[in-house]
Amino acid sequence: MKLKEKLIIANTGDDTLTCINLLDKKVDKIIYLRETINNGTNTMLNVPSIGPWDMIYDGYKFVYCTNAYDNSIFKIDIISGNLVDKLYVGSFPTSIKAFDDHIFIVNSDSNSISVVDEKEFYLIENIPVGEKPIDIEIDEIQKKLYIANSNGSSINIIDLDEYKNQTIKLKNNPLKIIIEDEYMYILYSVNNGTINNSNISIMNLKNYSEEEIFQLKGIFTTMLKLNDKEIVFITSIDEGYICRLDIEKRNLLSKTKLMGMPNRIKWDRDNTIFITDIANDILYFFDIKENNLTDYIKVGKEPGGILII
Repeated sequence: MKLKEKLIIANTGDDTLTCINLLDKKVDKIIYLRETINNGTNTMLNVPSIGPWDMIYDGYKFVYCTNAYDNSIFKIDIISGNLVDKLYVGSFPTSIKAFDDHIFIVNSDSNSISVVDEKEFYLIENIPVGEKPIDIEIDEIQKKLYIANSNGSSINIIDLDEYKNQTIKLKNNPLKIIIEDEYMYILYSVNNGTINNSNISIMNLKNYSEEEIFQLKGIFTTMLKLNDKEIVFITSIDEGYICRLDIEKRNLLSKTKLMGMPNRIKWDRDNTIFITDIANDILYFFDIKENNLTDYIKVGKEPGGILII
């Protein structure tokens, strides 16, 4: 079943999913995850926090959501809003990706990756990785997983064909990785004990050689690269800025002040970037061409993951 274009926001602080209609930019449904566990009964106070964090969509009607506080993933019928199934994985599951009928989940507190059979929805195995994994990317052509270990100064490379698990040591702690063609863009946290800075580098995936391309003052938590342009958007959670960078020319193009604490970002593959704000519980709409904020919507408490369906 095909759905109209919608935006779903995972609200970690109040265990809800906010469903937004992109045609009129209005909230059309709120899914209360704790009530779905109790079959719709009003017993939310008796259920521990779930902590919805990140989501993927199967292209039909099911959304899979990682729950950081519940150590689980939910399979949700997004049309009815009902919980279809629940599966326990590792400790503090965060990032989630799907490929080749499998779901891969990053478990930040148990230093592992859970592999789940998507059709049958059962746990196949947990694969050990580095300390505090935070992000995962999939090279679908080479059939490899790349996992950024935020406290281990390393990236794990898991070959899905040969079942090899390789570790690449890095100089700093990676927070976000993006694969494009034969290169990986890496956002680092650089902490020398007194000053927290960040930088971006490019790694050649053929030989794993690395080149630093941009140094940044402050704490930056995530980035987004537009596929057809050498531009990166980065949210700064400490000062509330979104920065626009020209990687090829190594220039800072713009710096836009937001109202609160920008958290995560998503591109609609057209002209809009969506940004969650965990301080004000809102979702921003950022126009790429105009290079400014055009609108915002009130969502749930501590919004994080963004899913476009």
